[in-house]
Amino acid sequence: MRPFSFIHTADLHLDSPFTGLRQVDSAVATMIKDATFRAFDNVVDLALRQKVDFLLVAGDVYDASDRSLRAQLKFADSLARLAEAGVRSFVCHGNHDPLDGWSASLRWPEGVHIFGSNLESIPLALGGEEVVVVHGISYPASQIDEDFGKGFHRQGSYPFQIGLFHCSLGRDPAHETYAPRTMEELAAADLDYWALGHVHTQRVLKDGHPFIAYSGNTQGLHIREVGPRGCLLVQVDGQGTVNACFEPTDAVRWFSENIQINDLETEADLIEALEKVCDEIRNDAEGRPAIARITIAGRGVLHQTLRRSQVVADLTEHLRETGLESAPPLWIEGIQVHTRSYIDLDARRNSADFLGEVLRLIENSRQNPEGLQEMIGELYHDRRVRRFLEIPTEEELVEILAEVESMCLDELVAEENE
Repeated sequence: MRPFSFIHTADLHLDSPFTGLRQVDSAVATMIKDATFRAFDNVVDLALRQKVDFLLVAGDVYDASDRSLRAQLKFADSLARLAEAGVRSFVCHGNHDPLDGWSASLRWPEGVHIFGSNLESIPLALGGEEVVVVHGISYPASQIDEDFGKGFHRQGSYPFQIGLFHCSLGRDPAHETYAPRTMEELAAADLDYWALGHVHTQRVLKDGHPFIAYSGNTQGLHIREVGPRGCLLVQVDGQGTVNACFEPTDAVRWFSENIQINDLETEADLIEALEKVCDEIRNDAEGRPAIARITIAGRGVLHQTLRRSQVVADLTEHLRETGLESAPPLWIEGIQVHTRSYIDLDARRNSADFLGEVLRLIENSRQNPEGLQEMIGELYHDRRVRRFLEIPTEEELVEILAEVESMCLDELVAEENE
């Protein structure tokens, strides 16, 4: 078989409104408004630079069924750039942009196939050799039944066959369930590659036959979508072996960072810690603008300072001013404070009250995790429990004890001056 390459992308959400941001600087607002378009431009640039054979888009091209004309024109223009270079495109629609939504009557470039509401199988010849067939289907409406899209299966003698589908694989609490499938169902179709959309975090679910992956979204849309976002650059060799490499395409990157005040003594220490985090964010943004939320937590002497009027607002404004002057720019979406008053833990542990007894019990368990593991192991004798829970390791138990200790301090110690 002739070796070939393609890009697997999904969840472009072109023209997303980026809800949830408040008090955004005008320059930041412009930067965010165009981020989804620039991210897809990066996908197209990657395809042209790598000279791939075709592009797969696994649903949610647009952010809503009532898609803007601007988004449709931008998408068509981008696919035209690929078509001019001989790169074919295969597109399906998902729950955000179903076929019953408004669509302008545009002339799509030659070599672009947009799947309809019935399962289709589209062959693709490469170098005069019949190599690939792409099976795909688009959502007819935003609400579909659980059987929608069933029927994918290998056809004909094409050596490499792809399923292009927007669906839920298993149950994911971060995403609504659409067209749920199991790994076994996908494997039974006997295809070579499943190009999935819907889940916004890139995941390779099966590296083998079939290769099953979510490419993730090309651009993070809100503070819960932190870190690199992009697509998969897929190389297939003459034996049909798949090598998929994640390529970041996001135009703006989101971050959520934490600072602990436990070892900070002065306001200068806090500002230095905040500025250090901002420097790390800029470095991790890899040359692109960044938006960050910073959470300040822990117990320490700075708790009372952070409770003073305007302190958090002034810190936020300071970081925003310096962030916008930096290159690349950094916008602080907000600073959240979850701090508590300083507690002399050793002194409280030695006290004769109920809290002291609880803290001593936790410390004794921390010093003897194997004994605690043996004791709670009795809970796992029931087969029904073992089906859903694994016995924690000693390291996991130590982490749990630290969380329990913190919760006890939060609940049983009255905050000073509150």
